[in-house]
Amino acid sequence: MKKSAQLRKLLKEPGLLVVPAAYDCLSARCVEAVGFKAVFQTGAGIRDAVLGMPDIGLATASEVVNNARYMADSVNIPLIVDADDAFGALLSAYRTTRDLIRAGASGMFISDRAPFILAYEPHSLVDVLPREEYYGKMRAAVEVRNKEDKDFVLVARIDSGAKLGDEEVLIRAKECLKLGVDVILPHFRPPESKFGERNKENLKALYKKIGAPDVWIWGMGPHTFTMQDYEDVGAKLWVTGRITSIAAKAIIDFYAKFKETGTFPIEAFEAAPRGPMGDKLTELRKLDFWADVEKRNSQQ
Repeated sequence: MKKSAQLRKLLKEPGLLVVPAAYDCLSARCVEAVGFKAVFQTGAGIRDAVLGMPDIGLATASEVVNNARYMADSVNIPLIVDADDAFGALLSAYRTTRDLIRAGASGMFISDRAPFILAYEPHSLVDVLPREEYYGKMRAAVEVRNKEDKDFVLVARIDSGAKLGDEEVLIRAKECLKLGVDVILPHFRPPESKFGERNKENLKALYKKIGAPDVWIWGMGPHTFTMQDYEDVGAKLWVTGRITSIAAKAIIDFYAKFKETGTFPIEAFEAAPRGPMGDKLTELRKLDFWADVEKRNSQQ
C-alpha cells in the first residue's frame, strides 16, 4: 500500500492519531523506531536544523521539497509536510502540491497566513490572506491532488482566528471542505489575541461547529495539552513540536560537559557502533539492508 493510502487509512481508524515532528532523516527514523505510525516535517525545524534561519518566511519551495524527499525516502511511514503558504500565489500552490506528491510526501498543509513581515506583533498575529485568494490556492491544490494522487491528504491551516475570531475560521473551514480539503487545522490562538487564548471549552465548541467527528480536525491548542485533552475536544490528529529545541539543548549540554571536564563524556562511547546503542544505530542507519544488497549481488 502506498504511504498516502496508509495515512488516509490511519485517519479513518478510531482514536487520535499522534504525529511527532521531525526535521531530517535521522529524527524521522527515530519517530518510526519507537512505533509512531506517521511523521511530520516541521517547517520551523528544518529552518533551524537544515537552513540555519528563523521561521519568518525565508525558506524556498525547493528547499522544503528536497528535504521532504529525503525524509519520505528514509522511513516506511507516511510523511506530512508543513508547506507554509505554498511559497507564492495560486500557481505556486499548484506546483508545490505537485512537487511534494512526486517527492513522496503523503500529506501537507497550506496556510492562509499572508507573507511574513517582521513587525512588532507576535508571529502568530500576522495578517492573513483574503478569503478568495486563499480559496484559489486550496482549489489549485485539490485539482493537482486529484490528478496526481487522490489519496494525498490536504490540510487547510487557518490562521485567521488570532485576528479575526472563530467565526472567520468557521467560514473558511466550511468553504475549504466544500472544495475537497481533507483536514482542517484551526491554528493556535495566543493569549495576546483580542479573542483570548484557546482552551478546551472553546476548542471543543469550534471543532463541533466545523463538523467533528465527521470532519477530521488537526488539534492545536495550549502547549500544556495532552493526548487525552485532544481526544476530549474531538481532534482527529495531533502533531507535536519543539523538537529542535530539545535536540539543541541536548547537544549544548553534552559539549558543555566536555569543555568543562576536558574528557569526552562516556555517553558518547556508549552510543558508538560497538557500545550499547550500537544495534539501535545500525537499525536507524539501515546498515543491514545495504549489507544484504551487497551480499546478494556480489555472489557469483
